[in-house]
Amino acid sequence: MMRKIWILSLVGAILVSLCIFTFNIFGKENNQDPKNDVTKLSERIGRVLKNQEDIIARLTGIRQELDIIKVRASRR
Repeated sequence: MMRKIWILSLVGAILVSLCIFTFNIFGKENNQDPKNDVTKLSERIGRVLKNQEDIIARLTGIRQELDIIKVRASRR
């Protein structure tokens, strides 16, 4: 019985915190002007492009390391 009460109170606390979080997010979006939305969108696009550049750089480095490993393996 205590275990059920504990689990239900935990689930209730999680639901309340999610509801508060959701209301805070939707409340902030309604107070913004359209110009601010455009700047946020452009910042997000910029971050995505930066992340893609970083991923491409890492893949290039991995490809170079793989080439070195292949050369060393072929020597043996």
